[in-house]
Amino acid sequence: MNTAPLAETLSAWAAAWESCAPARVLALWDRSDGQCWYLPADSVEAHVGSAVVGVIQRRCVGLQSARYKPAHVQLRLLSADVGLAFFQLEWVRAYAQASTTGGHVRVTMLMRKVENVWRVFHYAEAPLAPLLELQGFYERVAAEGFGTMPVRP
Repeated sequence: MNTAPLAETLSAWAAAWESCAPARVLALWDRSDGQCWYLPADSVEAHVGSAVVGVIQRRCVGLQSARYKPAHVQLRLLSADVGLAFFQLEWVRAYAQASTTGGHVRVTMLMRKVENVWRVFHYAEAPLAPLLELQGFYERVAAEGFGTMPVRP
């Protein structure tokens, strides 16, 4: 099955976040689904239905720049009108008041074809698996040298 439309939607989603424009992100969201789901990694509860619009808009308030870089992307058509993207994400958000947040998470994103356009209706971020976190730590130590490794008191 051809997953190119899913890849295009994911690419548009990443570009929309990097544009710091909530209208572009929300243009890719299926607002007709009252049970759609958005769960960012820093949230305790998922945002459901119309609450998703508000949370995406709030994440963009004061946003000066953003990086949204998917990696190790796995795409799968689950049916003719439902698709899945699973990937690791490197993200960084810089705000006007000079605060910057970011990190690495894994993402599950479900899309559905609505009137021949793919729209996101389920998005969930989660921490990377502990072994991947540990692998990343050792890769950074190897790249930076043992002198940068934290020392226990």
